[in-house]
Amino acid sequence: MFAISLIVFLLFVFVYIKTGRSIFTSTAKGRVFLLFTSSAVTFFVLSLIAYPEACYRAAVEGVDTWFNVVLPALLPFFVGAELMIGLGIIDLMGTMLEPFMRPVFRTPGLSSFALIMSMTSGYPVGVKLTCRLRQQNKCTRVEGQRMLAFCSTSGPLFMIGAVAVGMLGNSKAGIIIAVSHYTASIILGIIFSRILKDYGYCRNTSYRFPSLKDSIGAMYRRRLEDGRPVGVLLGDAVRESIDTLLMVGGFIIIFSVVIEVCTITGLLDFLSEPVSSLLMRAALPAAIVKPILSGILEITTGSRMIASLASVPLIYKVLSVSFIIGWSGFSIHAQSISFISKTDLSPLVYLVTKLLHGFFALILSTVFYKLFIAEPVQQVYLPGPSTLPALTFSKTLLASSGILLTTVLGILAFLLLIKLLYFLRRR
Repeated sequence: MFAISLIVFLLFVFVYIKTGRSIFTSTAKGRVFLLFTSSAVTFFVLSLIAYPEACYRAAVEGVDTWFNVVLPALLPFFVGAELMIGLGIIDLMGTMLEPFMRPVFRTPGLSSFALIMSMTSGYPVGVKLTCRLRQQNKCTRVEGQRMLAFCSTSGPLFMIGAVAVGMLGNSKAGIIIAVSHYTASIILGIIFSRILKDYGYCRNTSYRFPSLKDSIGAMYRRRLEDGRPVGVLLGDAVRESIDTLLMVGGFIIIFSVVIEVCTITGLLDFLSEPVSSLLMRAALPAAIVKPILSGILEITTGSRMIASLASVPLIYKVLSVSFIIGWSGFSIHAQSISFISKTDLSPLVYLVTKLLHGFFALILSTVFYKLFIAEPVQQVYLPGPSTLPALTFSKTLLASSGILLTTVLGILAFLLLIKLLYFLRRR
């Protein structure tokens, strides 16, 4: 059973990387790939039959995480984003921020909307909005690929509220994790804006700040193009958001079961043993390897397991959590690739950027931890299999709605400030 588990896990990684591109051809490669995929799915179903109770508990835990944390946290942002797109607000914002986004990230001004919504709401909102802009031909293929490098981030509600305060019991750690995470994202955006070349495509390189009339005109033209009444727009926004969140919930439940199967069959222990031996020789905590491997699959589960290690110093917990949140986990990748596969963007390039995001966040967290947490801090450990705080649907919905409202007001205030400074400068 264990040998089969190892083989299936390796095949799962291979299948996952290939997701989003149809390779089922009549060639031998296509037939072998189909055989591997069928074997992996068959093993997964057999595992459900062999370990029904454990898989059931894992599925229930996944449903609880989705309903009480993910659904209320993302629903206001999904609905709000759809309404802002339909009303043309993002066109107003994109027109005004074009002179900033174009020279820094070499992406259209509309990418600022995807970046802000991603930073305030979390995975996978940024990827969804980026793919939406690409489907509407608001950006080129290369520009969309650049946007995926820095518009795929976690949200403060998860990093600071759930992980730092609820799991690690240390608010300073949350600030370090969040600042490192967002800084790494910006650095990646700048790097990939120079690496990914857009040959044969030329845009106006004039970065003249547009007038308020031009910005409002862009919003008005977008609203005319959409043409849907506000009531229809609201209904479509809610329906589209619920459909997306149901898909997200399905991935969360499936990966909760996958992690449980890997644990029961001993696959995680087998993979962690070699790395644990190396860490022990280097006088580093070896117990953290298995939680990191779980976090590579699903970040919430991995963060819980890391926080529950009472014998591991806080610095190693912070660095490990920073890495897996930057990487975001195969569960988030599956959700993101379900959007990417509907466009001509490359899932493989996206995976590379997320791996680099994890490493950059780890390095930055090391620096920030040494600077801001010089002395040991008293920590609060919540015992038990789950260290996630007692979040309810209503609490999470209220918090995410407040963040969304603050974000919208902040965007409007920022745009007004830019216009005011520009007006004063012209005078």
